[in-house]
Amino acid sequence: MRHTITITHLVDVMVFCFMLSQTTTATNANKSLEAKALVAWWPYADASLDHCNWEGITCNKAGSVTGIYLDGHYLGDGTGLGSLNLSSFPNLVTLEIERCGVEGSIPEQIGLLSNLTHLSLWRNRLTGNLPVSLTNLTHLENLDLGGNNFSGKIPDSFTNLIRLKTLYLDSNSFSGEFPALLTNLIHLEKLYLSGNNFSGELPVSLTNLTHLRYLSLSRNNFCGNLPVWLTKLSHLEVLFLDDNNFSEQSTCKAHMQRQKVVHHLTIYLPIIVGLCFLLLVYRCYKNHNSTDKKSNQKQKNMEMYFITATEDFDLKYCIGTGGYGSVYEAKLPSGQTFALKKLHGFEAKQPAFVQSFKNEVQVLTNLRHKNIVKLYGFCLHNKCNFLVYQYMEKGSLFCALSDSELAVQVDWINRVNIIKDVAHALAYMHHDCNPPIVHRDISSNNILLNSELEGFVADFGAARLLDPDSSNHTAIVGTLGYIAPELAYNMIVTEKCDVYSFGVVALETIGGKHPGDLLSSLNYSTTSGTTLENILDKRLPYPTDRSIEKEIVRVCNVAVACILTDPKCRPTMIEVSHELSC
Repeated sequence: MRHTITITHLVDVMVFCFMLSQTTTATNANKSLEAKALVAWWPYADASLDHCNWEGITCNKAGSVTGIYLDGHYLGDGTGLGSLNLSSFPNLVTLEIERCGVEGSIPEQIGLLSNLTHLSLWRNRLTGNLPVSLTNLTHLENLDLGGNNFSGKIPDSFTNLIRLKTLYLDSNSFSGEFPALLTNLIHLEKLYLSGNNFSGELPVSLTNLTHLRYLSLSRNNFCGNLPVWLTKLSHLEVLFLDDNNFSEQSTCKAHMQRQKVVHHLTIYLPIIVGLCFLLLVYRCYKNHNSTDKKSNQKQKNMEMYFITATEDFDLKYCIGTGGYGSVYEAKLPSGQTFALKKLHGFEAKQPAFVQSFKNEVQVLTNLRHKNIVKLYGFCLHNKCNFLVYQYMEKGSLFCALSDSELAVQVDWINRVNIIKDVAHALAYMHHDCNPPIVHRDISSNNILLNSELEGFVADFGAARLLDPDSSNHTAIVGTLGYIAPELAYNMIVTEKCDVYSFGVVALETIGGKHPGDLLSSLNYSTTSGTTLENILDKRLPYPTDRSIEKEIVRVCNVAVACILTDPKCRPTMIEVSHELSC
């Protein structure tokens, strides 16, 4: 009997060893297939290293690829996802191939990556309809397909992606009514559908998304009454609805209702300009061939209003200087006050300055955000070049912090809110504009304050539209002390350049110091030894309210993350905006 048991145990051991050897063989075979699939196209392949040690590749303990990260490396004309042999990575959890020029459609084989929780194909050249097999990825929590050219309708089977928390389908060519099926994805926190061709009214079932924090529906063709019922979404922090066809009357009602129901909901809507402002929105070009004398006379009259209001741009009306001109205060007989940015005579003859002038007009004409200074009109001809801006009563943030009396008026709550205002504006520029817009000169001089000490991003003369099909090489522009360090050696502009500048401005706002002094006084290699007292502006009393102190600490932590030397380690502005809104 004992002999029988021993043989049985021996057989069990042999079977176990055989299975173990088979598993090891299978694992080794899988690793070999993964390495072979990668080496065919991975730009950072290194034959001297195991593929798990290649840049952008992560593996599990068994040596199987679980993460693929590739950003901004052009893979070549005609490269499609099918040619990347992605089905060779059965254990893949994260797949990020962003800004790589990948073409074609998403292959059906994508559905074989059943373990994926994070998929980002942002800003490639992908086209066609979304494959139904994509909805086999039932473990997905984050899906980003923004910045491509997908079309058609969202597959009904998208309801299978019940674990989704973030969904980016912005800047594509999707059409049809709002995909109501998405309202079944009850765990969604971020939903971006801006920049598509969706139409019709919004479904009330959107209120099913009770965890929603970010909702962007701008630049579509939605219509009907403004959806006041969206205020039932108690966690909603940012809502973009601009550039649609909602009823203006309902807009006013919704504004009143919004004030009553939820105080922390921010809605960015197109500004309804009164008739008096419509008279000021003009295009003043000198056209010698024009036969419309009445129109030319009106333009000249409008020009004269501003020239008279500033006494032909007398220095006593000058309230500041920008990168390529001076800013004047112009008060019209109607009582309305505007800010005029005027090119000087010498600058008007320099092509670079004129191009900056035109660039600012081009960028601001398409921007609509409550924290971006408003452009009401411009005049451009050989004798007179100026922009007509919204007037900011308190001037620049730099001037406010430099003035001892005004700096005390800008208390901790104001300062935190100004930083949030700037963060929201930059998040809009980077993530809700197509193509994304990089400011390139974020500094305390270019943050303006109104009478209520709200912050506005200004001076877009150096702004750049990011081209996903370009390397985005650039000359170094901006203000010393705010320029991202990587620009000194790679000369490539990205959104992360603005993120760095924002971090400097945030620290300057909290510390009340010029960023050069502040950065030198804060030892980032030993931040654990830096106390809040060392950073805060000594002209203000230390915050005794715990909630305000917590907000300041959050701002400082975010700011330090924004000025990290490695741009890949910096957060995006949408993440910054979200973190500061928590």
